[in-house]
Amino acid sequence: MKIIDLTLDIKKEEYTTSIVKIPVSEQTYRGVIHNFTLSSMSGTYIDFPGHIEEFKDGIDAGNCPLEKLFMVDATLIRLERKGKGREISVAELEETGIKVNTGCLIIDTGWEKEHHFDATDIYFYGKDAIRWIASQSIHLFISDVYENHSEPRGIFVEFFKAGISTVCIPINLWKINKEKIKVCVLPLKIPGAVQVPCRLIAIVPEPE
Repeated sequence: MKIIDLTLDIKKEEYTTSIVKIPVSEQTYRGVIHNFTLSSMSGTYIDFPGHIEEFKDGIDAGNCPLEKLFMVDATLIRLERKGKGREISVAELEETGIKVNTGCLIIDTGWEKEHHFDATDIYFYGKDAIRWIASQSIHLFISDVYENHSEPRGIFVEFFKAGISTVCIPINLWKINKEKIKVCVLPLKIPGAVQVPCRLIAIVPEPE
């Protein structure tokens, strides 16, 4: 199998480092201590449905069942968007012919690979595409784009209403070369936190 790290680094500016003296016998060592002051949207992060107060379901980073985060079967849909507008339609998703029969859906629109997260004219999902995704039997959604538009389509409202957690700002989706893989989402275990940085890993099976 191949392991792909899909996690965006947390910036060094988001924490400070200090040195403390650690005396052991006749030697004094220097211990490195990091002081973190992170936003819950630092690096790659997961939103549980409770990220919107109206859809709190009691699940958070401290109590989410591990089977919903660890080695989750996932389906990848990769879109070819050259020459198309910003809005992703349900027709684009259906034209891939890919059936979603896993607990996680990953959509790679190509934005990160082509544009390196430049938000100018970033793609976004249309209302019909949002409804289509929310209608799938998934509890986890991962995409390189979500909603960045002057007239929001309500993607997070629809997903959280359906009990779907979302992982935002993944990287390296373009490295995944299989339609069916497994993913691990490893958030910091912080009870009560409904949005939190996480490590995101893809496990891609080797060809038989």
